[in-house]
Amino acid sequence: MTILKYLFAAFFILVIALGTLVSTGQIPDSKAVSGDELPSGVISELYEIGIVPNDEKIHYFYSEDIFSFVNYGNLFTDKTVIAYETDEISNERNVFSAKYNEITGIKFDKAPNSLDDSTIEIFVNGESSFSLLVSAEENGDDKFYQKLLITWGKNK
Repeated sequence: MTILKYLFAAFFILVIALGTLVSTGQIPDSKAVSGDELPSGVISELYEIGIVPNDEKIHYFYSEDIFSFVNYGNLFTDKTVIAYETDEISNERNVFSAKYNEITGIKFDKAPNSLDDSTIEIFVNGESSFSLLVSAEENGDDKFYQKLLITWGKNK
């Protein structure tokens, strides 16, 4: 019985530690968040490494990476929709983006449950597309998608 108490205590400490890391902005949240909820240090880092142009305001953000904001992410700003990923072999970051006036369509594929990510496909100039993954947790995917549609509509 004593070992079970130690395992429970270790699990409890791990949960507290992860919660603290998320709340202090050290690791990404497991759900999509508005730009206002992103820690300022994360926003600065996204600007500094060139994922987000300095003159743009982040409206929504989601990273499927558990430990890093800069390895994988999906976001949109007041001017651009952006998805980025880091190639695990070459360690190169690939950034896919489109200005709103380049977007010819947006398709939303809702996740079957809140544990999976929904997919939002961005069609660019009728020639190509790229996808955003957004967590369905707490309906963050719906909020992300609705705000994206509104922002696109205002900036076409």
